[in-house]
Amino acid sequence: MLGALREGPLGDSPVLVGSSGLFGFETAVPALTEDVDVCVPERLVADEGDAIVAALAERGYAHEHGTATFVSDDGVVFDLLGFGDPRDGDHIGGAGALRVMVFEDLSRIVGDANATTALEGGGRALTPAGFVASKLLTERAHKGSKDKLQALLLLAERRHDEPFARELVALLRAVDAIRLEDAAASAQDAMLALERDPAFTDAGAEGYGPVRTQVADGLGRFHALLDRVTGGHD
Repeated sequence: MLGALREGPLGDSPVLVGSSGLFGFETAVPALTEDVDVCVPERLVADEGDAIVAALAERGYAHEHGTATFVSDDGVVFDLLGFGDPRDGDHIGGAGALRVMVFEDLSRIVGDANATTALEGGGRALTPAGFVASKLLTERAHKGSKDKLQALLLLAERRHDEPFARELVALLRAVDAIRLEDAAASAQDAMLALERDPAFTDAGAEGYGPVRTQVADGLGRFHALLDRVTGGHD
């Protein structure tokens, strides 16, 4: 799929994000996702939107009209998101046939050279710290708990990885204090939801019931890193 993207106007600019970002680095945290999210430069979508749609169609990916979703003949689905100047806030970008959602936080993270890494087959993926920052800051009603649980599980998995911790602290320092408070509250809510419902029937997170201990460890690690963010220590 990234190969099809890189053969068109987007080249090596696409970045693997969302839960599919877990495929971009070594981890035992399950992605539990059937589709793929790819972040691309907003300016290229605006300038080359029609050409991007045409190039993907030539490679077997049909564009669902009115969306940023592409589907292959064999059922592979991926969505395009945009990244641009974080100062522009959340908005819809692009022109013509292709319009994409552009998110402030994701733009900030993807725009940080240290938060992405090159993939062997072309394109880029979020680093573990970039992935955790994006998931902690994501706010959505549907599958919101899954975002937080994935981030907390990765925090627990990398609890002894100091370079990861320093990179995550640096990313979180670029975020307003109120947003960090909201992120901490959302992570706490996800943990409480898991404790209330061990089978975890919340949409998209059913597979996380057996990992409550790791999630709790990750939440403790998140609070410790927030202390470093607010305390000014690396």
